Amino acid sequence: MKKRPLNFLGFSLSALLLSTFVMMVADIAVAGSKFRPPRSGAPGNREAGAARSDTCASTANSSGLTALLPTSNLGLTTKAFPTFFAYLPPNNAQRAEFRLVEEESGKEVFTGQVQMPKANAANAAYRHKASVVKMSLPKTGSSEGLKAGKSYLWAMMLVCNAQNRAEDIVVTGVVQRVDDNYVKTLDAETKQKLASVNTVPPQEKPSIYGSAGIWNDMLADTAALMQKNPATYSEEWKDLLGEQGLGAIATAPVVEVKLEPIRP
Repeated sequence: MKKRPLNFLGFSLSALLLSTFVMMVADIAVAGSKFRPPRSGAPGNREAGAARSDTCASTANSSGLTALLPTSNLGLTTKAFPTFFAYLPPNNAQRAEFRLVEEESGKEVFTGQVQMPKANAANAAYRHKASVVKMSLPKTGSSEGLKAGKSYLWAMMLVCNAQNRAEDIVVTGVVQRVDDNYVKTLDAETKQKLASVNTVPPQEKPSIYGSAGIWNDMLADTAALMQKNPATYSEEWKDLLGEQGLGAIATAPVVEVKLEPIRP
């Protein structure tokens, strides 16, 4: 019996894999930049298109639902259970969902509901306020998390109408856990620093991950520093996002939220 291609968010996974492209970028980062992007890029759409109306999500400004990813749409990590970030505009969505799928096999790794920050005022136009949500992949059941060298498709969805999921507002990206083959492509100094990253002070970690092109870990550690000491690290957070074309959402509050597994 011929297998039908697995659909991921309404798109054929096979077609998505065929659309994979490689973006060649300079080895030397832009002056002043701390993030050196890897050579590879990935398919996806880190920014959602305009909503059909402003009843579900605000269309008052140009920033809609956004996955916090570099322009390559690929985020690297050293973690089996990494942290993801997404900007949520003011919205009245019924719920928000996060989904993670292994790219090669199409196997679902995790699907969960995202806790959305509520608006401060009871009479606000939108129930959920604009924010950057910080989501760590939970350790559930027998899950081993991300495997080294594997790529995974991830998506963030605002569910506007649970009876018609075609109305979902969706952003997608790719995350890959680095392996020894990737580390071998780094220069000797970067490899040495990366090998000892767990022994250095927290404020030194973002630059080490950044020089190695490891976006997810750099972003997570920068966010942690900013939340602990905003007076010192807010500008670093803004600069990091601004370098990747995400400056418009850099002042949104960062809120750590839980991912609650959705049982089939």
